[in-house]
Amino acid sequence: MRDPHIEKLYFEVGSGKGISYKDPEPIAFSNQLGAFELRDGNLRIAPTEHFANEDDARQAIEPFLRAWEIEADLNSNVGMIRFKFERAELVDRDPPPLGTSRVIQAKAGESVILGESVSLHLTCSKYPQPPMAFRTTPEVEIGYRRWIGHRGGKEPLQSMAYFVLTLLQCTAGNRDQAARIFEIEPAVLNTIGKLSSTKGDSSTARKVEAGNALQELSGSEKQWLEQAIRRVIHRLGEHASGAPLTRIRMSDLPKL
Repeated sequence: MRDPHIEKLYFEVGSGKGISYKDPEPIAFSNQLGAFELRDGNLRIAPTEHFANEDDARQAIEPFLRAWEIEADLNSNVGMIRFKFERAELVDRDPPPLGTSRVIQAKAGESVILGESVSLHLTCSKYPQPPMAFRTTPEVEIGYRRWIGHRGGKEPLQSMAYFVLTLLQCTAGNRDQAARIFEIEPAVLNTIGKLSSTKGDSSTARKVEAGNALQELSGSEKQWLEQAIRRVIHRLGEHASGAPLTRIRMSDLPKL
């Protein structure tokens, strides 16, 4: 093959355990990466750039698919959409003479991300929309994986929440700078810090203060902290995209 070119990439579209789709509406869109067509459980991508091999094409495209998975998890339920590479369509842009037919190669790949269980079965009629203002970064991946670990019962809510808060602060420099850079009301970050540091029982509390009895998080506090951490991880990805940010305020979160 004298001038190999990846013409299309194909992915199988699935979901985590407990989530399925029934006659979902097709999605078709284009961005700087290529033209995307999602229908009947399959995603077809025609890359904008020239790629001479499958690996280079996947390295350029799959971070966008990863962002699609993570944002859908944060905005809805864990396992909403998952992409598994199937094959690449490779053509020769400079074929030999005498009318030789173009060559198409197909190669099986690995899944982008493993699914996550949910407790109830959810049947959806629409696929999650692709990310418009959300990108993955190492910080997004780290925060997301800690959140997934908590959802899977691997660590308490408080330790996960405090870690994500610290991650945000370290990324910005300190808490005040994090509030300014990421457009988050200081009261939101202070409340995350308070609930994740001072509440909990003997197995979940981060620290014990002399003279103060351990106090577990209330139901409303757990709900608030869970939602706040979702928003913070999502905000990391929004900031990475370079899109204008709308300030996250206490009024945007459940009442305590």
